[in-house]
Amino acid sequence: MDRSSPSSELKEIIQEQKAEINNLNDKLLRVEWVINYLEQRNKQLEDEHTLIDLQQIREDQQAARRHIHEMTPIEQEIEADRETWLERVNIHLEKLLAKANRDKDMLRHMKHHYWTRMRVNKARVKVLKKRLSQALKRQKRLNPLRVLAEASLAEHNA
Repeated sequence: MDRSSPSSELKEIIQEQKAEINNLNDKLLRVEWVINYLEQRNKQLEDEHTLIDLQQIREDQQAARRHIHEMTPIEQEIEADRETWLERVNIHLEKLLAKANRDKDMLRHMKHHYWTRMRVNKARVKVLKKRLSQALKRQKRLNPLRVLAEASLAEHNA
């Protein structure tokens, strides 16, 4: 077949169009990827902007709370009373904490003490169980002297 035949020209056109279609598909995929990336980045920027706005609102509220004004003598006295009261409460809480720590140490000591006693008693029980089992075994075994003595008594009584 020669190159100038209509079917070979059609095949070349088809191959060129397939190549062009593949090229356009690649470009389409790249464009879709770029669009997707830009949409995600836009969403991130919107979220960051929202966070910045919320942070600014929080800072404004904190600044409004911290607004310092001069206190009147009555307010100063109330503040001093509050500080005294807070110191007393703090001292009381420290005492309670110290007592709780002592109680905790006592409970630890008691736990150790009772754990040790439990171990000792378990060992005693083990020894006593062994002695009991040995005594029961001895009792079950027949003593030959006892058998002879009982036989002799049975003969005398009969």
